Amino acid sequence: LFSRLGAVFGPYTQPSQAEYWDMWTAVRNNDGNLVMDSVLQYINQRKRHRERWVGALMSTSVPLHLIYGPLDPVNPHPEFLQLYKKVLPMSTVSVLDDHISHYPQLEDPTGFLNAYLNFINSF
Repeated sequence: LFSRLGAVFGPYTQPSQAEYWDMWTAVRNNDGNLVMDSVLQYINQRKRHRERWVGALMSTSVPLHLIYGPLDPVNPHPEFLQLYKKVLPMSTVSVLDDHISHYPQLEDPTGFLNAYLNFINSF
């Protein structure tokens, strides 16, 4: 499990054993591990519900902001950002350092927080 999870972290931002344990403890809280299959169904539902889910983002009046790690293997750079900006041109984007991957809030908490605060303070 942990080696697969490590694949979506950058090479310089791999979780420590203590952080892996914290993640596992969080998943196990209130027997959450027993519903992981159900929670992960969103992966299969993305294609089926794409029009509705993306449509909601396209039609919202709520300001959108993406904080992105360009080393993300799930949403590969630059293709993902190009598509995101094309589909959601009203959204703003913060791209973190080149070595940040799928979990920017864990891999670069300071960069993530600064990007978030800059977005919030832009109103």
